[in-house]
Amino acid sequence: MVSIANIVGSGSLNVELDVEQLGADLDVPYTEYDPENYHGLYVRLVEGGPLITVYRSGKYIISGCSTFEELADTNEKFLEHLIEFGIIDSDLDPGFTVQNVVCTADLGHSVNLNALAIGLGLEAVEYEPEQFPGLVYRPTEFPTVLLLFANGKVVVTGDPEVQIAEEAFSNLESQVDDLLE
Repeated sequence: MVSIANIVGSGSLNVELDVEQLGADLDVPYTEYDPENYHGLYVRLVEGGPLITVYRSGKYIISGCSTFEELADTNEKFLEHLIEFGIIDSDLDPGFTVQNVVCTADLGHSVNLNALAIGLGLEAVEYEPEQFPGLVYRPTEFPTVLLLFANGKVVVTGDPEVQIAEEAFSNLESQVDDLLE
């Protein structure tokens, strides 16, 4: 049905940070802090692993995880580093939550996006092929956005639950079948 491509989670350390110093202190494969380019500190705990973006406010985002377990493990290991430095207490609850799951799927056939844009209803669709090669569909029944491409590939995003992504894709599949037969 759908495959997870990326899971994004966020939390708050409830403390203001010197992100430049944190980047220098962390003994991990990758840190980058360039305030001229972006105000967050980028951290990777493992080479090529998920990206943690840490802000001076203590808020942080983890992206690039392909499983919920990887997201939880990355969060736990990041917090362990901060506990070691005495930045946070071991009993801190960062309120870490999944913000978004990006999934991919495939209809298994090519699709006429012009016809589909009209069939799905112009109020729920954005399709400007000169700007973006995919059709952007925001179904009213689901809190998701589906990006549909002419080759039948679909990206489902905007909700923290895989089940919702599966339901939204299944709904799109049946609509495509009904509209384009």
